[in-house]
Amino acid sequence: MNTHLRNRRRRQFAIVALLALLSSGCGDMIEIRPLRPVTVSPPNRPTVIVDADGRTLAELTGDGLGHPVPLTQVAPALVDAVIAVEDVRFRSHDGIDLRALGRALVRNVRSARVVEGGSTITQQLAKNTATGSARTIERKLAEASIAWQLEQQLSKDEILERYLNSVYLGNGAYGVESAAREYFGRHARDLELPQAALLAGMLRSPARHDPRRHPRVARRRRDVVLRLMRVQGKISAADEVAARTEPVVVGAPRRRSWRAAYFVDHVLDLVQHDPMFDVLGDTPQARAMRLFTGDLNIETTLDADWQLAAEQALAATLSERGDPDGALVAIDPATGGIGALVGGRDYFGDGDAARFNLATDARRQPGSTFKPIVLAAALDAGHTLDEPFPAPRRIRLDPVAGEPEPWKVSNYGGTDFGEIDLHTATTWSVNVVYAQLIDALGAERVAALASDLGVRSDLRPYRSLALGAQEVTVLDMASVQATLAAGGLYRTPFAIARITDGDTVLYERGRSQGRRVLNQAVATQVTAALRDVVASGTGVRADAKRPLAGKTGTTQDGADAWFAGYTPDMAAATWIGFHDGRVPMVPPRTRTTVEGGTWPAEAFARFTLAALRDVPANDFTVRIPDVTNGSIEQARRRLSRAGFDVAVTERYSPSLPPGIVLDQDPPAGDHVSLPTGFRVEVTVTSTTPVTVAVPDVLGLDVELAAEQVRAAGLVPLVASACPGGSPTCTGAVERAGQVWEHAPPAGATVHTGDRVLLHTFPSAR
Repeated sequence: MNTHLRNRRRRQFAIVALLALLSSGCGDMIEIRPLRPVTVSPPNRPTVIVDADGRTLAELTGDGLGHPVPLTQVAPALVDAVIAVEDVRFRSHDGIDLRALGRALVRNVRSARVVEGGSTITQQLAKNTATGSARTIERKLAEASIAWQLEQQLSKDEILERYLNSVYLGNGAYGVESAAREYFGRHARDLELPQAALLAGMLRSPARHDPRRHPRVARRRRDVVLRLMRVQGKISAADEVAARTEPVVVGAPRRRSWRAAYFVDHVLDLVQHDPMFDVLGDTPQARAMRLFTGDLNIETTLDADWQLAAEQALAATLSERGDPDGALVAIDPATGGIGALVGGRDYFGDGDAARFNLATDARRQPGSTFKPIVLAAALDAGHTLDEPFPAPRRIRLDPVAGEPEPWKVSNYGGTDFGEIDLHTATTWSVNVVYAQLIDALGAERVAALASDLGVRSDLRPYRSLALGAQEVTVLDMASVQATLAAGGLYRTPFAIARITDGDTVLYERGRSQGRRVLNQAVATQVTAALRDVVASGTGVRADAKRPLAGKTGTTQDGADAWFAGYTPDMAAATWIGFHDGRVPMVPPRTRTTVEGGTWPAEAFARFTLAALRDVPANDFTVRIPDVTNGSIEQARRRLSRAGFDVAVTERYSPSLPPGIVLDQDPPAGDHVSLPTGFRVEVTVTSTTPVTVAVPDVLGLDVELAAEQVRAAGLVPLVASACPGGSPTCTGAVERAGQVWEHAPPAGATVHTGDRVLLHTFPSAR
C-alpha cells in the first residue's frame, strides 16, 4: 500500500472517529448511512409577494434557477477565487478540514454553542442542500457527516460545480451564473479577475458586501480575496496590483415586473435581516436562499389604493426634470400596518442610486417635524399649552454637560414674537421657545420619548434635537405620527402579515393591542396643537378637507423639507430632498424655494385626499369615562388621564357624604371631538344646603327654560298639558312647547338640586 493511500485512509478513519466521539457527547449518535447524490432542483413555483387584497406585487426568481451551468462554463478565475477565500485546502481534504474543524470545535465546546464554522466547501454544499443552517452542534455534526459521504460519492469538480450553482449572492442571484448576469450583465464564463474576486468576496455575507449599496465595503472585501489569491500562488503580484486598481463597476439592476418596488425591497430586507423570520433560516444568507428557492407566499399590509395615491402625489408634486427626490410612508394607526411606501422616483431607473430606499435607508434631519416629540415630553412633564414663553428673534442658552459651548438659537426668518404661549409657538414653529423647552426638560428625556414613540435611528442627547438637527428615516417619522394618532399607543410598524408554504403557515403576525408610551391626555393636547398648524399655521397647504394634525419641517440649510401628520385613520410622513446629498433647495437649483410648508405639505394633501376619498371625514375623538358614584378625587384622576379638565358644581344631599359624584355632563360613553369638549362638568354632593331663587321662565321655549333652570343649579322636569287639564287649549299650535306655568314659582327660595316642574303647551296631534 503506497504512502498516499495510507494517509488518506488514516484521515478517513480520523474523521469517522471524531464524528462518533463528538456525537456521543452531544446527544444521540448521528447515523452515517448512504445518501443519494445531492442535486440542485428548480422550485415548483416562484415565491410570490402579495398586497393586503391578495394581488401579486412580485414574483421572486433568479436567472440561474433551474439553469445550473457546468464547471467548464465558469471562469477559472472565479473558481480559484472561491477556493482561495472559502476553502484553501479543498483539493486535499476529505470533506472536512480537520485543522479548521478542530479549532472551531474547541471554541464551540467552550461556548456550548456554534460560534465558529470551520466549514469546507463540501460542508457548505451539505448545508445549502440538505441540513439547513441552524446554529446547533447537532446540525453541524450532521453537516460534517453528509460532507464526508459526498466526498465518497462525487469528484472534487462535481462538488464544486454543485456548490457554485447553489450559493446565494444577493439581489435574487442564486448561483454564480445568475450573479454574473445580475451584477455584470455577462455569463459566468466571461468574468474577469476583479469581477470574480468581487463575487467570491460576497459569499460570506451578500448583503454586507452588496456592491450597489456598499461599494466601498465590497471593494475592500474584493481586495482581501485578491491578496489571498496572490499569497496562494493563484495570481501574480502584478495581476493583484492591476486588479486592485480597477473600480467596482456593476450594471443597472435587472428590470423586474414588480409593483410598489420600494415596498417589495423593504419586505425582502425584513425577511433577510430581521430575526423574527428565523423560521426561514437562522442567518440572512439562509433566509435569502429560502426566499429565492421559491414556493413561499408572502402576504403583506400594502393597501393598493394608498400606494397608488402616494406614487401619484409625489409624481404630481415633483413633476419636472431636475426636481428633487421624494419619499412617503403611510401607516394604519389602528394596526401598525404599512399601507404605502415610496422610496424614490424609479426603483429600476438608471444609476446605482435608484435602488437606494429613501424611505427606510436614508437618514436625514427632520427639522421642526421633531417638535411634536418635544411638545409631548413637555406636556408630560407638567407644562401646559397656555404657558407663556419669551420669544425674541434669537436667544443664547448657557452650556450644559456634554455641550461645552453656549447654544445660540434664532427663529426662522428672524421674527420676534414677543411673548407667546406654547400652543402658538407650535402653530408658528417658533425655534427659541422649543430651545427653552428642551433646555428645561433635558435632551435625554426627549431622546428617550422619541424612541418610545417610534424613532429607531440612534439619537444623541443634545439640545439641538429640539430643532430636528439629528438624522432619522421617513419610516421613523411616520411611526411617530401613528403613535400620536392612536392616542399614545405604540404599535411596531410592520409590512408582513403572513408567510405560507403551500398549506403550511410558517409565520403569522397577531393583532397588536399596542403599548402605551404616552399619556392619552398628552396625546390629545398634542393633537389639538398640531391641528392648528394645519388650520392656520405653517402647514395650511396640507389641508385635506378633513380633521388633520401635522407639522412642517425645514432644515437650516434648506436641504431637507418635511411634512408629517395624521388623521384618525391614517398617519404619514413625506420628505423631499436631493438623493445625492445635502443640496439646498433654492433657485436656481429648484424652481422655487422648497420648505416643509410647500411641496411636502402639498404632496401630503394630494396623498390624503386620494387615499381616504372613500373614508368618512372622521374627527379625532376621546371617549368620556364614567365617573359617577365615586369620589371627586377619583373623578379628577380618571378624567385627567383621559385628557379632560373638570368643572365642579355642588348639590345638597342630606343622605350622602360630601364629594360624591352624582352626575356628569357630557355623559359617560360619549365620544367628544377635538379640539372642543375638553371639559367635563361633574355634580358632587354637599352637606351644606345652598339656597337659590327659582328663575322666571314663563313664556320661554321649553329648551331655553330648562337651560336657565339648570344654570341656577336646579333640576328641570317637563309636563306637557293644557291649563286646567283641558284636552285642548286655545293657541296650543302656535304656543306648543312654551312654558305656561312652573312650580315652585319664580322667585321662590329652594335648595340647589331641587326639582322645578315646567308645564308646557302640548304639540298639535
